[in-house]
This record gives sequence, structure tokens and C-alpha cells, in this order.
Amino acid sequence: MGFGNFRWRILFIIISVLLLWQLTKVWLGFTQRKSDIEAQLQDNHLVILSQKDDWSKQKIRIAVYYEALCPDSRSFFIKQLLPTYHRLPDSIQVQLIPYGKATTINTKDGYEFTCQHGPIECEANIIHACSIDVLKNSSIQLEYLSCMIKNNIEPVIIMESCAKKMNIDYKDIFKCSVEAKGKELLARYGELTKALTPKVSFIPTVTLDGKSENQARILKNLLQEVCLHFKVMPKGCTV
Repeated sequence: MGFGNFRWRILFIIISVLLLWQLTKVWLGFTQRKSDIEAQLQDNHLVILSQKDDWSKQKIRIAVYYEALCPDSRSFFIKQLLPTYHRLPDSIQVQLIPYGKATTINTKDGYEFTCQHGPIECEANIIHACSIDVLKNSSIQLEYLSCMIKNNIEPVIIMESCAKKMNIDYKDIFKCSVEAKGKELLARYGELTKALTPKVSFIPTVTLDGKSENQARILKNLLQEVCLHFKVMPKGCTV
């Protein structure tokens, strides 16, 4: 009888040890799984934070296809483009393409142009093209062209007047405009304009990140349309 009790005790101990071993395996597996899940959640959190950081650095590319004597171009510069740049200087990248509905004529002596508003506009477009080439600072470039487009009917005079107002040395701009380089720059802008899809039908035409949808809304409220493109809204869109 004593021997039988001893056998049951041994069996009980063995079963208990086996159960404890199995429970330990289950617990260790659960702990490891919990650690894996926590690690995955942490990784996902870091990815989301990284994406938000990337989104906060997002820049919207605004390309403006315009003409120097076009009233609608002038209005867009003064009422939409410049104020939007002032609100979002670090969140947009502006590309200006002065050409519009001009025509390029390739002659044996170089390029000649016909422009929608006549020869004076061609001259003004060339000065704008040279200004873009010479002035590398995007803020100064936009301010200078906005100053000129207010009254481009006398292109050389307004070039000098705006340069003096902004303390800009315009000699290189003028030199470019009277030499072959100015016409070469404008011809290049003509190629960019002709390559736009769909074709330009209204001036100015504005693209956001290369897309030209919603022109009427862009021309009416550029800031609002630009802000719709951000994944993380910059401060200039919310104040």
C-alpha cells in the first residue's frame, strides 16, 4: 500500500513537471509574440513619423505659362502668385515660362518671334527670360518679374526702374536681352510651352506638380488649390 502511494506520488510529480514545462513554453511563446507585436507597432510608428516628416517637407511645383503684356497674366502675378508665395515661401517651387501664344521663327541669323500683343511683348518676354536666367534667388526673381509685369509697355525702362527699386544690378539682364542668348532662352521657353499637354488655350496656364486640371479654380484662388495638394498642411494654409 505504501509502495502504491509512492508510485502515485512519483506519477503526480512527473505529470506536474510536464504540465509546468508545457505552461512555461506557452508563456514564453506568448511573451515572445507580445514582444514581436510591440516591436512591429514601434516600427510602424517610426515609419508613420518618418512619413509625416517627409510630408512636412513636401513642396508643390507651380509652373506659370504667361506673357509679359497679358492683362490676365499681370492680374495672376499680382493677386494670386505673389501673395501665395508670401504665404508659403518654403512650401512651393515656382517656375516661370514667359512665352504664351507667341510663335518662334528659326532663321539663318537666329530666332525671331511674333507675339500675341505685338513686338513690344516679344521684347518684354525676352527681358523676363533673361531675368529668370540671371537672378538665381527664387524670391528676388519673382518679386522682380512681378514688379515689371505691372507696367511692361516700356520693357527697358521698367527693367531699369524695378532693378533700382530692388537694388538689383540689371546690366547682365540687359546684355542678355540684346544678344543672341536672350532669344535662345525665349525659344527654349517656347519649346516648353508647346510641349504642354493639353495644349495652351488660355494665358496664363498654370500647372501644379505638372498637372493642369482645374484651371478656373487655380486662376481664381491659387492658395486654396495649392493647399489641397499637401499631405501635411503647412502653416500658411491654416492661418
